[in-house]
Amino acid sequence: MKKLMIFAFMLIGMTANAAVEVENVDDDSTIINNGVKIANGADEDDAWSMHLNIGVNIPTSTHGLDFAPFRSWEIGWTVAQYDWTLKNQKTTLSAGAGISLRDYTLSGHDKLFVVADKQVGVGERDGNISELSSSIYTFGFSVPVLVKQRFSKNFAISLGAQLNWNVYGRVHNHYETGDDEVDVSTRGLKYRPLTVDLIGIVHVAKSFGFYCKYSPMSVMKKNYGPEFKSVSVGVYF
Repeated sequence: MKKLMIFAFMLIGMTANAAVEVENVDDDSTIINNGVKIANGADEDDAWSMHLNIGVNIPTSTHGLDFAPFRSWEIGWTVAQYDWTLKNQKTTLSAGAGISLRDYTLSGHDKLFVVADKQVGVGERDGNISELSSSIYTFGFSVPVLVKQRFSKNFAISLGAQLNWNVYGRVHNHYETGDDEVDVSTRGLKYRPLTVDLIGIVHVAKSFGFYCKYSPMSVMKKNYGPEFKSVSVGVYF
């Protein structure tokens, strides 16, 4: 996770330095292009771009299970996105492909996820361990589809959906016992392979915005683990 965070911040630096602004003949409708432009499109106003989002996960519908939102993270990298700007120069349709990593961490330090016969349950911390952190991780490929509407030079809103193909999941427990630090990862979880998110993005500058994403589908398959959904909020480049 630490290496991924370092990589994410490196990408933030890239997007901050390489943001592209394309001006319309009307100065009041300047096109806001978050991310990095990586190629021209088929027409003059179209382009291929790359984007990054980093946010916190806030699990919902948890059935009494407590999560720690500010220790539950999400990183998304849209490797390639095609942006098709309509003739009115104020509306852009986009479709992309990328990857997404999410983790959901239990609140406090007294409970942990346990896996038995591919079923994920929640157990109590053993008295011999301390500084317990327990998370469910998922990784997958993402396909965002967005509609962006520009309202002024530095303000636009995007709405859309993201299809996720989840290909990897694990439970990760980190704790201390005596003077030793222990990391235990368990794979083979029964997570949902296909999920859909609803996305809203507020663009407030050429290379910066805020996003909110609602995941209405449970992370785990029914009867194979805690059933919960999530809302994520963060920054979008």
